[in-house]
Amino acid sequence: MSRRPPQRRPGSPPGAVVKLTQAEAAVVARAARGLSNREIATALRKSPATVKGQLSSVYRKLRIPGRVQLILMFHR
Repeated sequence: MSRRPPQRRPGSPPGAVVKLTQAEAAVVARAARGLSNREIATALRKSPATVKGQLSSVYRKLRIPGRVQLILMFHR
């Protein structure tokens, strides 16, 4: 899996980055490919509740409302 640089927050000045934990980055990589929370949980050997919590944390950090915006960030 290739590593992506941290994403800039929408509306942030150029050069501003959001730092994700390794666990959050692993979840984001799979969510951006369209996997469901259950599929991500199975692949990473986590509970679906843990995946949901990690995605919620990512959404807060990126200041986005949800998965659709996350996917759009990675497919531009």
